[in-house]
Amino acid sequence: NEVVMILEAMKMETEVRAITGGTVCNVIAKVGDAVNVGDPLLSIRD
Repeated sequence: NEVVMILEAMKMETEVRAITGGTVCNVIAKVGDAVNVGDPLLSIRD
């Protein structure tokens, strides 16, 4: 349940917490990217 990233939308920040254990192995969304609902933001591996 650790914070893995912080999203900013409409000048509000939201913590995104991991729902599984593991290690972040790939960050897909970069700072400043516009993303849509359902877009993958990062990958977590065991």
